[in-house]
Amino acid sequence: MPMRIMRLVGCFLLLLTAIVVIAQPAAILAQEEQPQEQTLELSTKYPKIEVTSGISAEFEVDLKLTGDIGDEPVEFALAATAPKDWGTMITPSYPKDKIIASIQLQPGFTMTEKILVKAAPAYWLTPDPGEYPVTLNVTAENVSGSIVLTVVITAKYTLKLAPAAQGLYSTKATAGKDNFYSIEAKSSGSAAVDNINLSSTKPEGWAVDFSPSKIDSLAAGDSQTIDVNIKPPPNTIAGDYLVTLKATGNQASAQDIDIRVTVETPTVWGWVGVIIVVVVIAGLVYTFRRFSRR
Repeated sequence: MPMRIMRLVGCFLLLLTAIVVIAQPAAILAQEEQPQEQTLELSTKYPKIEVTSGISAEFEVDLKLTGDIGDEPVEFALAATAPKDWGTMITPSYPKDKIIASIQLQPGFTMTEKILVKAAPAYWLTPDPGEYPVTLNVTAENVSGSIVLTVVITAKYTLKLAPAAQGLYSTKATAGKDNFYSIEAKSSGSAAVDNINLSSTKPEGWAVDFSPSKIDSLAAGDSQTIDVNIKPPPNTIAGDYLVTLKATGNQASAQDIDIRVTVETPTVWGWVGVIIVVVVIAGLVYTFRRFSRR
């Protein structure tokens, strides 16, 4: 009796092993035949790009469709969203001059498709330094994906120097006297310019003084009017002279501006000249009358 039981148990185990061996390939085959769900992969080597304010950022994004391999490509709509008043543009990696709104991807294709996403603030904006997200959305009927790209704005320092309200790059001056002219320093970047020093290049013997002579800090978008006292020496000959005005800060320097200064002789010298002419004429008249009597 025990021998018979052992034989039955052995037959049962042998039958069970055979069922498992036969069923396993069938399960694997059924699993292989089942279609895999499609997925869209979006990736980039450089998710953050640093630019100065006012410059566009360009991201290269890889697109790959994986899953069920079909004969027909899948068309995806492309859209990029950026902060308010920012502009975006999507182009192929080559040529870059074509703007695209959709792309076709072949499922299971081993190579990735590359596109470029460009983002920049409007020309009238000077964004503060910081991080600004740009989201790329790639969508089809049954599958979609998105990726967040980050534009890192760094400070832009710009200092400009120009004539004040009168807008003239010329002025008149009287030799030996104070002559005032106004200029304007402006910080037109995205961050303040500090420790701005004012200086000049002038003819020898001239005095050029600024009021104020130094600006501690000029915030972005702010301007400061500066009075310039141009004083030629008393013996300066009448004519046109060149004075160059400069502004230099810690973070930026302004482009130099050249001012044409027309020097006029003082009024007293004009009267002296008139008197000399009168004396000469009187002398000629006296000499003429004296010799005419002879």
